[in-house]
Amino acid sequence: MLRGFALLATALLCCAVARAGSAIAVPAQPASGVSRLAAPGFRFANPSEAAAQTADNLQLLSPIGLPVSGIVKATGALAVIEPAAPLSGCTTYTLQRKAPAQRSVFTTTCSPWSAPVQIDDARSARLVDLPANGVQVAAADDGAFVAVWFQDEAGRRAILASRFNADTQTWSPPRAIDQQGPQAGASGIPAIAADPQGRVTVAWFQLVNGRDAIFATQWQGEAWTPPQRLDSPALPGNATNPQLAADAAGNVTVVWQQPDGRHTGIYAAHWVRAQRRWLAARRLDRLPTDAYSPVVAATPGGRVVAAWQQGPSGREAVYAVASQASGAHWTAPARISPAGAAATSPALIATSQGAVMAAWTQGRTASRRIAVCQWPGGAGSQWSAVQLLQSPAFTGPAASPALAADAAGNVTLAWAQQNGARREAMLAVRRLAASPGWTAPQQIDDPALRSAGNPVLAVDAAGNVRCAWYQDGPQGMQVQAARYNPSQHQWSAPEQLSDPEATVMASFPALAINPAGSVMAVWQQFNGWRTIVEARWLP
Repeated sequence: MLRGFALLATALLCCAVARAGSAIAVPAQPASGVSRLAAPGFRFANPSEAAAQTADNLQLLSPIGLPVSGIVKATGALAVIEPAAPLSGCTTYTLQRKAPAQRSVFTTTCSPWSAPVQIDDARSARLVDLPANGVQVAAADDGAFVAVWFQDEAGRRAILASRFNADTQTWSPPRAIDQQGPQAGASGIPAIAADPQGRVTVAWFQLVNGRDAIFATQWQGEAWTPPQRLDSPALPGNATNPQLAADAAGNVTVVWQQPDGRHTGIYAAHWVRAQRRWLAARRLDRLPTDAYSPVVAATPGGRVVAAWQQGPSGREAVYAVASQASGAHWTAPARISPAGAAATSPALIATSQGAVMAAWTQGRTASRRIAVCQWPGGAGSQWSAVQLLQSPAFTGPAASPALAADAAGNVTLAWAQQNGARREAMLAVRRLAASPGWTAPQQIDDPALRSAGNPVLAVDAAGNVRCAWYQDGPQGMQVQAARYNPSQHQWSAPEQLSDPEATVMASFPALAINPAGSVMAVWQQFNGWRTIVEARWLP
């Protein structure tokens, strides 16, 4: 009898040890449709095991293998991770305990896109002389989004801005943010950027005293700062095509092109957040030939890289320079495209590891291909050898490279390229941070539709990549979008964002993603009377 009690006690002890060794995942594996506000964790056999869990031992991993930022909390026998921001939607996460090793996966709920909404002044939607164009969008510091565009208003062309409130799911009435007054003329083509804290800067060109100048303004929580002129009034030519980038500390660099009376050069101005001032504009190129199409990227550590095309027509090359965080000193321009091949339309993206990837269109006419190379970052860094991206199925000319990088340093590149039937398709490749090579080009648009063009990319904290483009179809030109799922390593089928009932010409999309993983798409479309600005939100 005593021996029986001893055997029973031993069995109960073994079970208790087993329960202590293997906790129960919450939510249970493989759960789907999990709330993006969930706090996943493990339920242990006793409270002491839960209380012993630390951020080193209990982690929530995104699909790209990075720990989700959050804090570990224990309540009774349950230890959970409370993420610092909502999880991305439609995304597979891995809950991991290191010792003893235990893993569990779950997928968050998938949300649909909201209905398209007009965000410029709908009261003037039938006034043909008030077209809206060039819309851009960025994620602001409170989870909101800011959209900017240029539009004829009150007798002149102005830069207008509208702000999306995620709580009320509404856009504010558009308001002009460009230079006002009797000397202020027409404005055009804004560019927008936000730093990781969501501080938004907008730059544009505007006619002042007979020529176009570069202006910038910043959102300061409740209002826009007065526009500040960035270019030098002493130069005689029109300053146009501003582009900008912000680093993790909130420093901003704006680049643009401007003639000096002899040739068109590339200039840059730098906002030093610690000093709350713009440094004087500096010329970046050093050659006597014309330079165009400037682009800029800022690394998290504050190094800035700018690139542009320069040279006679048909013999252009891509040049690049780098600067420290101060923005006061730039390196001499380095030619990064190979000799003997025309190179135009550069694009840049900085990775979270401090590297910068460059892409451009290389070659002429039917031989145009997309070329790429990388700058590893750091003092004395040299650009890597150039690689051409080729697809056996698409041998026609390529154009419009677009780049995006996720938090792990994985890079996505999209572009448009013709096949043998002269139809332009949307192609995409990936380059993983742990691998030196690119994946094979993959067509991501709907092959049943006609030609596609003008890709834009955005990526969220979990590594989901969104690509949007315009494409010709039965209802005319429409905006399409697709998502790269890093868990499944594949692109979704494309989805039409624009409203075919309201337009036969939707084009030039822009994308932004906020820290909560919500996506905003904006574009311009013709409503039968004038060009309007529309938006859709993916919560």
